[in-house]
Parts: sequence; structure tokens; C-alpha cells
Amino acid sequence: MIWLKDVIKDLKEIQQFTKNELLELSEEELVWKPQPDRWSVAECLKHMLIANKLYLNDIENKLKKAEVRTIEHPIKFSLTGRVFLFFVDPKYKFKVPAPKIFKPIEKNSVENGKATVRDFIELQQQIISSADRACGYDHSNIYTFSPLSKLLRFNIGEQFYIMMRHTKRHLNQAKNVKNLQQELIVKNG
Repeated sequence: MIWLKDVIKDLKEIQQFTKNELLELSEEELVWKPQPDRWSVAECLKHMLIANKLYLNDIENKLKKAEVRTIEHPIKFSLTGRVFLFFVDPKYKFKVPAPKIFKPIEKNSVENGKATVRDFIELQQQIISSADRACGYDHSNIYTFSPLSKLLRFNIGEQFYIMMRHTKRHLNQAKNVKNLQQELIVKNG
């Protein structure tokens, strides 16, 4: 069983990793791209900012309308949630193009990498706070919809889990860009 408190623990680890590993990068390191068609560290974070803000806004609106607080429930996954998770989870290595609504780039660049990292850390705190509030609700009966399609409906417990796993996927991508950049620096001396 997966509990929302476990998801919150992972969200806090994401936030801490970002503070420790990505906030220290220079502007040049944050916007450096391994190839013109690949994302920079800042673009990985910007993608998560765009996607998670949309989902978080819907979750917050649903929590405001929810009335019944109960004991904590484990997260229940719908068939739609399990299928969607398959496409965004870090353990699956195939590449899925980001839908246009979630693309982080305008003219193939992020204007301010440092601001993007700070915004990402701030959004992580908002997600953690929202997930913490949601613990007492029967989150298996409060639903959100994806901005991609009203056919993609998730209970808020699975939505938080999907957001966390999707964020981990793109943090892994950002780590790989950072590591590649450091390898090139060492190689070129």
C-alpha cells in the first residue's frame, strides 16, 4: 500500500535535492543543452513547473469543495492512473514527447535558469503543503481532470503520486544533463 505520507516524504526529498544540487549551478550550467533538441536542467524543471501548477490548481479547487474529513486512506489507483503512470514514471526508460501544453520552452530556451530553480522549489513546497492537507480527506473520492483531456480523471491521492513520480523522472533527466556537463568539463580540462 502507498500512503500519501510516503508521497510527501518523496516530495520533500525532491525539494531537498533541488536545493542541494541544482540551486548551486550557475546560470550557464542551468541553461546548457547537451544537444539542440534536448532539454537543459532549467527546461526539465520548467516542464514540471508548468505541468504541476495545472494539476495543483485543480487539486486545490477540489479540496476547497471537499467537506468530509476522515482517517487517512491508502492511495487507490484507477486503471487510468496506472496507465498514465506507465508513461511518466522514472522506472520506464522509453521517451514520451511532452504534450504542447506542457512544453517548457519558447524559442527553444528558458530565460532565467536561477529563477526557474527557485520557482520549482517554491512550487514543491506548495505541493507538499497541499498533499499534507489532503491526508485527512478521503482522497480516493475526490477527483481531478487532466488538462489534456476530461477522459483522464484521477483521484487526488493518485494524482499526487503521479506528480511525484513524473517529477522524479525529469529530475533524473536534469541530473543526467548536469553529469554530462561535468564529464565534458573534466574531459576538456
